[in-house]
Amino acid sequence: MKNLKIYAMLLAGVATLSSCSDDLLGSKGEGWIQLSGVSTDKGLSTETRAGEPVMAVDIVDGDGNTFVHADDWTTIQGESYLVKAGNTYTVKAYTAGGDAEAEGFDVAPYYEGSSDVTVKANQAQTVDVTCRLAQAKLSVNYCADWKRFVQEGFFAEVVGTDVRFEGEESRAAYLKAGRELKLRLIFTPVGKTYANTLEKTIVADTKAATHYKVNVNLNTDGNGNITVDVDETIHEYEVTLGVPVENNGIITAPINGDYSRVWGTSATLSGFVNEETGDPVQFMYAPSGTENWTTVDAGKVGETAEFAAEITGLQMGTAYDYKIVSGEMAGDVLTFTTEKYEEIPNLDFENWAQKGKTWYPNAVAAGNTEAGAYWSTGNEGVTSTLAGGNDPITTPVEDSRPGSAGTKCAEMHTITGVMLVGSASGNLFIGKYKTNFSKPAASVTFGRPYSGARPRKLSGWYKYSPKPINNGSYDEGRGITTDEANIYLKVWAADGSEIGYGEMVDGENVTEWKQFSFDVTYTDTTKPAATITIVATSSHYGGVFEGSSVIGKVGAGSQLWVDDFEIGY
Repeated sequence: MKNLKIYAMLLAGVATLSSCSDDLLGSKGEGWIQLSGVSTDKGLSTETRAGEPVMAVDIVDGDGNTFVHADDWTTIQGESYLVKAGNTYTVKAYTAGGDAEAEGFDVAPYYEGSSDVTVKANQAQTVDVTCRLAQAKLSVNYCADWKRFVQEGFFAEVVGTDVRFEGEESRAAYLKAGRELKLRLIFTPVGKTYANTLEKTIVADTKAATHYKVNVNLNTDGNGNITVDVDETIHEYEVTLGVPVENNGIITAPINGDYSRVWGTSATLSGFVNEETGDPVQFMYAPSGTENWTTVDAGKVGETAEFAAEITGLQMGTAYDYKIVSGEMAGDVLTFTTEKYEEIPNLDFENWAQKGKTWYPNAVAAGNTEAGAYWSTGNEGVTSTLAGGNDPITTPVEDSRPGSAGTKCAEMHTITGVMLVGSASGNLFIGKYKTNFSKPAASVTFGRPYSGARPRKLSGWYKYSPKPINNGSYDEGRGITTDEANIYLKVWAADGSEIGYGEMVDGENVTEWKQFSFDVTYTDTTKPAATITIVATSSHYGGVFEGSSVIGKVGAGSQLWVDDFEIGY
């Protein structure tokens, strides 16, 4: 709600000299009503998307006659009006041109309020009018369990209005205060071909300036239920609408397309079971089109009716049938498909091409957009004449790790005294490189498009010869004195947000081939991968720039060798 403070200054005027002393606190004589100011207080507002409303003002006498009206209070600010002392007047404020009975997502909020004042002769008085939202608000949220249970196209509508909450509708709608709030829910359960309808009265009489938040969830006891949590301090009703389900209270929950539950080689199966259906609760799954069922025990999820089980060892890009089983009863058979495999080329670093002094870790001599380019290095920058060097900082060498099927590995080393940037660390990354002499830090673009299964782990082999820090100042305040190797994997979603990251940092001297492995941690498991990079560098902070110079701490001569990277899913 909004608090609209209207200050009405009542300046008393003396009608005759004889009334001067007797009428100071009485009802004789006349006074002047003056509107001196209006302010808006949003402290109690439930409305966040609308700006300041234009407020109209009426001043009404005791007989109900409006003797002062303004569509915008500011147009009469400071004006004085002669009235009789001793009478009571009402100051009303309301949204100009508004409609308190308008309903929908796009209607304007309507605020109103009033306050009475009795004029006393020869006294100035102040009137505060608190204006509150005159409508109710409604929002509908469909819980994750519910959305797994139904097919697309579900919606909830307010009976008797055109207000409809479809799918992911996140806006709140305005409703007329004092009306019955009845929701009609239309939905088609997964695996069914017909729509179900459920009508429930949320409240019999909506209150003004109150937000009704309805959460639609499942209920497996066969009855629709409503629970209400009221917080009068903020004028909110938190309502949970439990929707009854079929199949005698046992449901296989759909997980296909739910990236938080379906990965490349694993999946978390889900279902809902009425406690009376029997034990044990299990899941059965098999490659689609076969009867090679595997059974796993299910675990109860908290205090809910949901049961879940994680299954591993699945084939990527493969469809699986599954169902939940409880005692002698079973839910519907549903299907999910694991994330597909997408090859990342040259993880064994056997393919290299050379152009002039520059080596490229690809089958073609390119590190940017040409066909066949996938990996890149900073070699072009340090081998160019403008950079003042001729030492490629990343090269292939005949020194593969023991047991490797190939003969080559990638060698990276750090150099200093490089024109423009000061130092350059050996690097190898999935992405693009194009020298930008005016802004060297912008030469690198990390990542390539990727739509395969999200990596859960990166492993490989490395050797490292670190050198003492002899250049740069930045190291995140860690105070390192010896250089460090860094290998990391990063995944982005289609919206550009980083969703997965894992890394290895090592400053030890590793003279013999050593295996590394690290997990990729996902901060958002609801989105598929759209871009991926893997980065290896001989100096952990060699890519930290300030202006055109590298300020990260590095040690000239630090060397990193890597071989046979492998992604775990």
